[in-house]
Parts: sequence; C-alpha cells; structure tokens
Amino acid sequence: MTLPDTEFSQIVTANEVPPNGTEIKFVADVAALKALAQRYDVLEVTRLAGTGRVRPYRKAGLTLECAFEAEVIQACVVTLDPVRQSIAASFTQRYLPAHMIEPEALEPGIGAEVTIDIEAEDAPEPMTGNAIDVGEAVAEQLALAIDPYPRKQGVAFEAPPEGEEDASEIRPNPFAALEKLKKNY
Repeated sequence: MTLPDTEFSQIVTANEVPPNGTEIKFVADVAALKALAQRYDVLEVTRLAGTGRVRPYRKAGLTLECAFEAEVIQACVVTLDPVRQSIAASFTQRYLPAHMIEPEALEPGIGAEVTIDIEAEDAPEPMTGNAIDVGEAVAEQLALAIDPYPRKQGVAFEAPPEGEEDASEIRPNPFAALEKLKKNY
C-alpha cells in the first residue's frame, strides 16, 4: 500500500524511527504553498514551517507531536480585501497499522451506537502500510486552524434595515401568470 500524493508530503516510515524517536523539521516550498492555497480556497499561503517529533507507539505504531506556524492571506467576507492571518498551532496524533485498530472504530455500521468519551485518549489513525505522512497531518491541522470567516480589522457586516428591499431583489411571483389564466376560465 502506498501513500497518496499530497501537496505537502513528508513521509516517515516506522523502520526509520529509533526507539527514542526522531525530530523532523519542515518548511513548505513555493509549489506546496500554492497547492495548499488552492486546496483551501484562500488567496495565498505565504509560509508553513515547523518541527515534529516522531516516536514509536505500541510497538508497531507511531506518535507524532508537532508544532507549526503559518501565514495565510484570505479575502475578507465583508469587503473582499486581503486579510492576513498568522497561525501557530501544535497537535499530537497517534498512528497504528489498520489491522490493529478495531473495525468498529474505523467504520461504525448502520444503526451502530457511537459513544465519545472526551476524557479518553485520542483514537489512533490508521497507518498506510508502514508509514505516515507528517506533511499531510500538518496540512489537515492547518485547515482546521484557518478562520472560516475572516474579516478585515474594524469591519462589521451590517444587514439592511427591515422593510427596505433592493429593487434588484424584488422578483415577480412566478405563479402570477397562472393566476391570470385561472381567472379567464
């Protein structure tokens, strides 16, 4: 099983990780930044860099502890002007080979009861073969950190006062023509 190509790929196999773990430093190149901007539908991703520590987890799995920083430029949802967002985030993700994860944890069946214990340890993600993609894990966390409704500083959306309708928004009733036909019968 091979890992799919992603915009920002940083593959680590379980075989390359020593018992005490290994540190990984990463910086996205220009092509990766452009591809990530397109993936997230933002104007630009100008920087993505960080460090991660990968160590063994339950003999066959891996734990990724990662911190990253990014700069993202988006369009303001009110004015469409560019808005710069600085992101600094960290996360921990555990991985196990798919055969070591209970099938119910991967895909609950129809009508299956799903319980979530917020105090419990995060469920491990399935590994692809014997490897993980640190870059894809960072890209997923970046997606979660991007502001879904960026606003230029000091700008607020103001709804039009009630009762005032824009002339372009007034549409004729599509059933008015049918009503005229009905009166002629």
